[in-house]
Amino acid sequence: MSLRKSNYDRSPFVAVTDAIHPCVVGWSKIAAELQRAIGRGRVEKPILVVDCYPGVDELAVLNELKSHLAPKLVIQAADAYHSTEKIEKLVAPFLGGDGATFDRFSRLSLVNFFNAEPLWRFRRTIDELREGLVLIVGCGASLIAWGHILVYADLARRTAHERFRRHEIGNLGVDNKTIAAELKYKRAFFVDWRLADRWKRPLISRWDYVLDTNNPIEPKLADAGDVRTGMREAATRPFRLVPAFDLAPWGGPGLKEVCEPDRNVENFGWCFDCLPEENSLLLGFGGTRFEIPAMDFLFHQPRTLLGEAVHSRFGDTFPIRLTHELAHGQRERGTNWTDEALVNCPQPIAKGDGWREEQTGLRERNFIELRRHWFTKQVRHDTHGGVNVLNLVEGDEAVVESPTAVFAPFVVHYAETFIVPAAVGEYTVRPHGPSLGKECVTVKAFVRTSAGA
Repeated sequence: MSLRKSNYDRSPFVAVTDAIHPCVVGWSKIAAELQRAIGRGRVEKPILVVDCYPGVDELAVLNELKSHLAPKLVIQAADAYHSTEKIEKLVAPFLGGDGATFDRFSRLSLVNFFNAEPLWRFRRTIDELREGLVLIVGCGASLIAWGHILVYADLARRTAHERFRRHEIGNLGVDNKTIAAELKYKRAFFVDWRLADRWKRPLISRWDYVLDTNNPIEPKLADAGDVRTGMREAATRPFRLVPAFDLAPWGGPGLKEVCEPDRNVENFGWCFDCLPEENSLLLGFGGTRFEIPAMDFLFHQPRTLLGEAVHSRFGDTFPIRLTHELAHGQRERGTNWTDEALVNCPQPIAKGDGWREEQTGLRERNFIELRRHWFTKQVRHDTHGGVNVLNLVEGDEAVVESPTAVFAPFVVHYAETFIVPAAVGEYTVRPHGPSLGKECVTVKAFVRTSAGA
């Protein structure tokens, strides 16, 4: 089997052209920026709150800021949690026993993890302090005090999963680093991340700064206003999420040839290219790439991204899932990825100058519609008020453009999945670069609504 030269972009980003403040890298510069913010507040007892997503190394964050800022009072939110035994009883109904099988989502709140007695004791201690910096760090830190400055220390679930595997972290409120990674992942998936997301969602509009902790040796701090600007900009143009790779249980070349041609890896079988729960969104602040979980984007811009009809049906959940695991299975058999992704007798439905469109013939009750476009020239698309997800399944390169120039041309490569927010409306796709004059193929997924697409 001949291998094509891959131009797959593993680190796509959205450039934040309207950012006002610099993104700073490293603890010394982060502390200096926070010190400036504290000084601007001109209060005798400033309270710096660093709320954290589960999996963040809270102790490292606390120790670094404590060393650089010399606070008068330091509080770790976890010291106000219930005992391990109490937390285990709280989460047990949602885990389905000791196995790694899935069960049901928790409706617990982060507040349920807190013990009222130490919580109120910490609040009294803060009230009794006359002057000096108060530093509060941890998941749920903003429950202890409202604070003058709110920093959110964020982490992609993909990164947390990797840390589970390396036994670097355990689950929220317990010390279980050494148990099997799949059990920690299961618990995080059904409990920790659910309650953390419910806690995070309303805080996004209150953030003063966001701390990217995905790379522990290169922490980054961005002004939250600039981060929110980046998310608003991403919601008005085509974009890609950072793909999350995982190991294939079956081995074989698979995605190595598509996405990892230069690495000595034989087991990449899953490439989650459109799973906001796992993927990240990279924001470009000049030459610095700032990583936030894609879920932040979804929480902050749900209607612009999804569209009113889709949002009213699914809420703050991204309903379309595209992965590359299908590609691996078909390539092992020497057939075409497109034929694996589009089953059940595709039906021709339209054609024009240099293009034709097929409907996949999925079951009528399936809420996802799949369309395949074959094209040597420009194809017109319209989101019709609902999010579109596309993948270039044949052809080296294509370009996505706005007929009214509301966004800059967006180039995609073979095997790359890209999202077109509902707010975009009309857009076009055509062969580009090495694919000019050649036939390309895209697969487009969208949620079936009365408007269609």
